[in-house]
Amino acid sequence: MFNLRGARSNKGRYLLLLGADPLLRERAIVSALRTYPGPVFGMMESAVVNANRVFDHVLAANPYNAKEALEAVEAFERETGFTPDAVVPILELNIHVAMAIAQHYGLPTLAEESLTLARDKHTMKVAFEEAGVPCARHRLFSTLAELEEVAQELTFPVVLKPRDFAGSVGVIKVTDAADLAAAFDHCRASLLEIAPTYDFTDGRYQVEEFVTSTHEVSIEVINYEGRRAVLAVTDKAKGAPPFFTETGQLIPSRESGNTALRELALRACEALLIDRGIAHVEVLMNGPDEQYVVEVAARPGGDGIMDLIDRVYGYNPYDLHIAAYRRTIDELPAIPSEPEGVAAIGFLKAPTGVITEIHDVPAGPGPEIARYVTSKVGDRSRAATSYLGRNGVIEVFEAGTSPADAEAVQDRVTALAQELSSELFTVIEEDIEL
Repeated sequence: MFNLRGARSNKGRYLLLLGADPLLRERAIVSALRTYPGPVFGMMESAVVNANRVFDHVLAANPYNAKEALEAVEAFERETGFTPDAVVPILELNIHVAMAIAQHYGLPTLAEESLTLARDKHTMKVAFEEAGVPCARHRLFSTLAELEEVAQELTFPVVLKPRDFAGSVGVIKVTDAADLAAAFDHCRASLLEIAPTYDFTDGRYQVEEFVTSTHEVSIEVINYEGRRAVLAVTDKAKGAPPFFTETGQLIPSRESGNTALRELALRACEALLIDRGIAHVEVLMNGPDEQYVVEVAARPGGDGIMDLIDRVYGYNPYDLHIAAYRRTIDELPAIPSEPEGVAAIGFLKAPTGVITEIHDVPAGPGPEIARYVTSKVGDRSRAATSYLGRNGVIEVFEAGTSPADAEAVQDRVTALAQELSSELFTVIEEDIEL
């Protein structure tokens, strides 16, 4: 803990930021330190090992467990007298934790009804259907036998997914009923792998009809006590079926000026009663007039999307997200009309196997502005079935590039990520002793 009783102590109050320490979300910390007139706290299970030195203090607790997190905040209050002034979630799985702490201290937070709707893909789709928001037909299942039964009520191809979590974990396309058993095994095993970390329960799955689309976009919407505005639209690069792994993000989207899409994103947030902070809306496009909402997360988009907005439009959207939880917003902004260029992210992907070497590959003369390798020698590179299969990321910004050329930029970023991946990693297929 740093000295918290100086000029920035804010009279014993602090801003608690949950989920801002992972890669590509750190700009939330930058925003908090710039805009909040007091100390900024984080939270992680070990506040000693790998503690984040950017925070003024790190509370030692599981940031995904509401009971444990609140107990840590209360213990710190008893020890020091300091209490939270605002609790801001950045990751989806921190929202219920932020809500528990905020409710205890009487602070602004997301509506409890919204958490119920937005965290469960089933209740979410029911809310969409009731509000007339177009989405895929779906059914629930817990076991393979239930899946085989309810799938008969839908039209193939279908998509299996856990009702909880995101990042394409467990999501898989099935073209024929004969493939349901193998797909079920994948969906369930993927969920159970991460279940201990996030306290997920087995048996919570859904199957939905596959929606034909030409491309997918996401929309960032700022919500504030009954008002909403679109901040940006992102083009998403996707991997090949049967998985739906996101391989890159790009702003501005080819759909940035699509008024109907922007209105649909606002309606989707309204249907889920999201009333605070940035929400991330994912939409499948099949031509300019046929749109289907995949899902909405009541938190800012990941994968560095906030950073892309910052580079293209010149402001940090986390400023608005934090201000919504502090109740310091006066007017909601409109989506900027003049981007300063095109920004994109592409993910590095090593071949499947054990990484035996990671090479030093100098940056070339192209538009690459940042590169992060997230794997190390000895790691097993897994198949690209979800975000868990990534081995790193590159960031690109082309100043002055027209939005009309955005798709060409994404193609270049994808090609660069593939080329770098082949040069960076040496992989063998089987396990070896290193």
